[in-house]
Amino acid sequence: MSLEEGKRGEELGRRLRLCVAIVGAAFTALVGPAGAAAQIIGPQDPQNPTANSPWQAGTCYTDTPTCSVDTPDQFFEQAGGHPPVGFTQFIVNTEEGPLPGTEIPIGNLKTVRVDLPRGLSVNPQATEQCELEPEESPATCPPGSKVGTSVVTATNTLTGASLTLPSADVFNIVPEQGEPARFGFSVLGNDVFLEAGIAWEGDFHEYFTIHAAKLEVPPLPAEVARIAKNRLVFDGTSGDGTFITTPTTCLGEAAPGPSGHVYSTYLRADSYEEPDPSFPNGSAFVESPIPPGTEPRECDTIPFEPSLEADPQTARTDSPAGAAVGVNLPDITDPLKEGKQATSHVRSATVTLPEGMGLNPSAANGLEACADSQFPLTSRTPISCPAASRVGSVTLETPPLPPGSLTGDVFVGQQLSRDPASGEEFRIFVVAASQRYDVSVRLVGNVKADPLTGRLTTVFNGTSSGLPQAPFTSFVLDFNDGPRAPLTSPGVCGPHTASTVLTPWDGNAPVPAEDEFTLTEAAGGGDCPATLGARPFAPGLAAASASGKAGAYSPFQLDIARPDGQQELKGADVRLPRGLTAKLAGVDYCPEGAIAAAAANGGVAEGATSSCPASSLVGSAVVSTGTGPEPTTINGKAFLAGPYHGAPLSLAIVTPATAGPFDLGSVVVRVALSLDRETAQVTAVSDPIPHIFGGALLDVRTISVRLDRPNFSLNPTNCSPMAVEAALHGGGANPSDPAAFTTYSTSTPFQVEDCDALGFEPKLSLRLFGAMRRAKNPKLRATVVARPHDANISKAVVTLPKGLILDQASIANVCTRVQYAAGQCPADSVYGFARAVSPLLDKPLEGPVRLRSSDNLLPDVVASLHGQVNVDLVGRNDAVKGRLRNTFDAVPDVPIEKFELTVRGGKHGLLLNTRNLCPRRHKKKHRHGKRAHKRILMRGHHKKQHRHKKRKPMRANAIFYGQNGKVSKQRPKVGKSCKRKHRKHRKHRMHHRSARR
Repeated sequence: MSLEEGKRGEELGRRLRLCVAIVGAAFTALVGPAGAAAQIIGPQDPQNPTANSPWQAGTCYTDTPTCSVDTPDQFFEQAGGHPPVGFTQFIVNTEEGPLPGTEIPIGNLKTVRVDLPRGLSVNPQATEQCELEPEESPATCPPGSKVGTSVVTATNTLTGASLTLPSADVFNIVPEQGEPARFGFSVLGNDVFLEAGIAWEGDFHEYFTIHAAKLEVPPLPAEVARIAKNRLVFDGTSGDGTFITTPTTCLGEAAPGPSGHVYSTYLRADSYEEPDPSFPNGSAFVESPIPPGTEPRECDTIPFEPSLEADPQTARTDSPAGAAVGVNLPDITDPLKEGKQATSHVRSATVTLPEGMGLNPSAANGLEACADSQFPLTSRTPISCPAASRVGSVTLETPPLPPGSLTGDVFVGQQLSRDPASGEEFRIFVVAASQRYDVSVRLVGNVKADPLTGRLTTVFNGTSSGLPQAPFTSFVLDFNDGPRAPLTSPGVCGPHTASTVLTPWDGNAPVPAEDEFTLTEAAGGGDCPATLGARPFAPGLAAASASGKAGAYSPFQLDIARPDGQQELKGADVRLPRGLTAKLAGVDYCPEGAIAAAAANGGVAEGATSSCPASSLVGSAVVSTGTGPEPTTINGKAFLAGPYHGAPLSLAIVTPATAGPFDLGSVVVRVALSLDRETAQVTAVSDPIPHIFGGALLDVRTISVRLDRPNFSLNPTNCSPMAVEAALHGGGANPSDPAAFTTYSTSTPFQVEDCDALGFEPKLSLRLFGAMRRAKNPKLRATVVARPHDANISKAVVTLPKGLILDQASIANVCTRVQYAAGQCPADSVYGFARAVSPLLDKPLEGPVRLRSSDNLLPDVVASLHGQVNVDLVGRNDAVKGRLRNTFDAVPDVPIEKFELTVRGGKHGLLLNTRNLCPRRHKKKHRHGKRAHKRILMRGHHKKQHRHKKRKPMRANAIFYGQNGKVSKQRPKVGKSCKRKHRKHRKHRMHHRSARR
């Protein structure tokens, strides 16, 4: 060889090396989809590809002969398989060359990006990886890291001559920071690298980018050698046989077939002559579909055997649980076995926790939510969820990355609905990322909560098309533990089953999997219950008035506490001490429509503006919910309401169910307030308390109801030791069925003081009306007037004066106790009317006075007082020393300003005169003539003729016993109406008046 020939060869070698660099960019096209810079590569008709199309890519069983659209039988059609060949090939557009009949590339290739089909994965972990030092060439890589070959064709722009360069080995290289994979080769001293990437902001397809250097061969002019063609061929079975895996879907033939363009590979490229400043964004695509008539097949044989691991990370029942839940998809076949298919990708995943493992309200303490704008799902914008929204961590294992590469956080997502079954009320945002490999897997889990049981089912559907078509072997969510763990462990020991259902992308039926865990310790100590009914139930009770002063208005508070591990608190029947009452005067009722509106209202809205009017507000309610030592506190309000479940009054306790970032609505619990008709003792019976609300497992720990409206709750005037008694209901064997509830009876002492400081001076007055003569039936009115702030009456004994007895003919018309209880007393059992005025009520209580059958000799007299509340004042009748005595043994400890009892007189009257109650008048004949009589009248002697004989006044005996132990004895006069005149006397009086005129 001459020196000149040697120089020419060296010069050609330099050109070829630069061509190879550009070809390296073409190699990138092999592994990825892209668009086309129309001026450098393409365009082409994707529906009519040919062997000479500018852009081709695909997978083949063999590359001998060269695989192309002209050899469709060679195309690899096994879904989820590992093709022996994966290739890309592009041809740069040409223009007329410098010599007649020649063509040259239209420009110098600058950048190439190849975007692979969704689901087609390249696994750099399948083979040995070559670790290069800076400035070290891929040519030094060991043979075990070889994954393919690259062949470049270059063109001399001065002559139009083309030359195919020697084939170069392609190696699997340790990626640099920010790359999930990297491949490289060297041609004639030129090093070319393929930089891999994952489109994780979209459908997670893989892509490759090559940056080609501009060819310079001094002293020849620049751009003498240009890349004309490149064909890159990967060995899809390199290493362990899983280097390339085809998509695990069988969607039919390519465009215009049913699969459309999902199996196409795309290329985008630009040139130094026409660079794209925003490359690859905005660059035109060149599409390479799979050959007509080919399609992925054998989806029915793709393996898919998921498994589930669930660990509550606690051995205790009814306790905060930072559970760890993992879904595994191991590759279950021999990777080196010929024809082996990979496990299908997961299209959707559903995980259901065991019943009883619900959301823990304690987690709401300090919890915030991450808004959708802070968790960009399809964007490379960094996540900016607040730290207080983090509730756990995630680990995701995928074969193309080293173990432990993808880790991240679990955040609470912003609430979008108040329907717990929608999956939009509770959401979790999951991100598993790696800065090292520039991958960020972002998923939204829709947590559906059963409205009745609180059982949780989390669904991962990905975007509208499903989860990313990417392989994974393990996906583990590990929630925070500690007192604010987001979950609660089930309430019983024994096995608990979690389940999952995974839907594969291969189109086959969903596959279930289960896992069990066992709890061994009871939260409250003692034996670990095996059933819900075996759980203990002994809640605590406390009650007190803020002031213990007798007869004083004072806030009253009732507290119920449920220890850890015990049955759900489902209701309370509370009996208050006698005399502990309330002033209803001036307090409005919350209308039923407003109560219904509160129940339908959001918690935030109800908390800001109550549906019930402020005029009906009588107190507050504080509820703590959640397992562990740090339950969440929720504040509510208590409103006075009207009749409910047969009771004359009720409370509507409205508690906005807002905790942390969640608004579950408003919990409304009605409490029926009944009064004992004889003692006015109050019994409060609550509706069942929900243990599930808005899908959340409430785990109510304490309930405090405080009646603190000014001058509302009133203490007794009796300082005897008393108690607040309660029958508390637990969830029993089935907290959703009242028939399965258990009952725990308990009480707490209650006593007021300073009763001696209260006065006690009631005044009784009696008056008779109507017939005063013997054997007649007079009307009797008894009036009791009490001083304000005195002790209330506990017992009253009134003995009528001689001359008044029961009319035996009348007491035959008596109401039996059975009739009375049924409200069916006969009309003729009414013998009078009663009226009571109390400062506690807006209007007096009024009603009939009846005779009711008794165990005593004589029937009782009962004043049935009706109004805002109903009270029966029962008097026991008997005779003592021939006098009629009436004893009211149980007078309610409530303040009464005035009490009037009127006993009917006249026909069928109750009382009978045994003598004439008014004195007789003297009847003397006038022995004077008319003139003398006139003079007598004129002189005023008429009165002397009609003077009455004086008698001692009639007096009753009365003894009043105060609730404070004081006694008041009285002998009130019995007033009579004795002013009625005889007819003749009226004539004389009229005549006397005429004479005086």
